[in-house]
Amino acid sequence: MALTRREFLLGFPIGAGAVLACQSSGVGTSAKDAYTELRRSKPSRPSGQSILVCMPETEQTEQVWTGLSDELGEKFELIAVRVDGKDSGATIAHGLEKHRPSGLVLMNNPTVAAYRSVQRQAGKGSFPPAVIVMSSFLEGHRDRPAAATGISYEVPLITVVTNLRKLIASRIERVGVIQREPLAGFVNRQAALAQLEQTAVIRETVGSDPNPSEIKRALRKLKHQVDALWVLNDDRLLSPHLIMDGWLPGLNERPWVPTIVGAASLVSPGQSFGTFAVLPDHTALGVQAANLMYDIADNDWTVPGVEDTQLPLSTTTTVDLTQVLERFALRNGALAQVDRILER
Repeated sequence: MALTRREFLLGFPIGAGAVLACQSSGVGTSAKDAYTELRRSKPSRPSGQSILVCMPETEQTEQVWTGLSDELGEKFELIAVRVDGKDSGATIAHGLEKHRPSGLVLMNNPTVAAYRSVQRQAGKGSFPPAVIVMSSFLEGHRDRPAAATGISYEVPLITVVTNLRKLIASRIERVGVIQREPLAGFVNRQAALAQLEQTAVIRETVGSDPNPSEIKRALRKLKHQVDALWVLNDDRLLSPHLIMDGWLPGLNERPWVPTIVGAASLVSPGQSFGTFAVLPDHTALGVQAANLMYDIADNDWTVPGVEDTQLPLSTTTTVDLTQVLERFALRNGALAQVDRILER
């Protein structure tokens, strides 16, 4: 049975590891009430140093925690703290005061915003180094917290297109994207890399706070020019209102083109939105973040190359097979290369 649009949205965790929404995260006054420890990892060969892991509770963040604790847990005490909601800043500030950690791991955009708010309100002073994961558009972000590095959540566009070409039999040479002006730089960098592999990126720019009609107009224009669509993990473009009244009607009009998304929750055979997603493997992402933390520890708890952002080393693929079979042609043996196949 197909999901209704509202049922689809209920399963779409805006701001919690899928589309990584950036919300206001001020430092509140109820630090003690807001503070919740989720779990601890006790080291078998303790160094006497701790790592504060700030995270919402989602399936994806739990997978990152698994990778982190498996790698770091032998030497460091890991303390997972729930950071989710308006008191996120207070929670982080209380955790810093209580544990005096040597380093932090920050999962998702709201958590990063909360830590940045803590730093601003504290003014001058030193803060533990932080490793950022599951945060959208980290590469080139000018408003990153002090003493922070991290791993980009976005898999390079050309990597995704290469994987999609192995799946879909039709040619994919032109990829369309709807963008807001603040993300033009990110799209330009991805387009330059794609051009090296003979893939053109066609852009449609909408306003900073678009309405559903703008999204539908942009989709209708792009779909007559491109072989695939690329949906950015931009919370301003993927609000529930825009998904329901803009994206879903526009994507489900002819001509159909395969749609690349950056959130597994947007690939659902019950409601045709994303055709294909290539995402970081979240457990491997935790291992990669742990190795970054080891580099920081070996550098006397100083971030080496503050401006550097790593790409995810391991990815997983998801496809809406129901949509593909209804609208497109598969290459022979294509599904053998897909990690997660969804169908009604």
